[in-house]
Amino acid sequence: MKILVVDDEKKFAKVLAERLKLRGFDVTPVFDGTSALTRLQGERFDGVVLDLRLPDMDGIQILRQTREQLPDVKVVILSGHATQQDFKTCRELGATACFHKPAKISELAQALLDSRKKE
Repeated sequence: MKILVVDDEKKFAKVLAERLKLRGFDVTPVFDGTSALTRLQGERFDGVVLDLRLPDMDGIQILRQTREQLPDVKVVILSGHATQQDFKTCRELGATACFHKPAKISELAQALLDSRKKE
């Protein structure tokens, strides 16, 4: 399963990518919204782990564009600053799951796997 990790905290994104790779995922980390959208348009990903607070755009914008352009790509929100309203909005826009940082890697991986089974 090919996953795009989008988080402006570079160290966090790289560690998360490595931890997901140890669980058998093919993971690419990027550090801003523009890079995320570019990669999503140029490559096929099965899922995205998306932070909501990015330096160049809001994660909800990325979620919205991803749902419109790539409805089969699963999006899991992972944010350290999201409110319950943010998560509600994300679920309404089609996010597979929403987690606060730090999330348990087992729960995050399971959300990605569960979403894969629903296809």
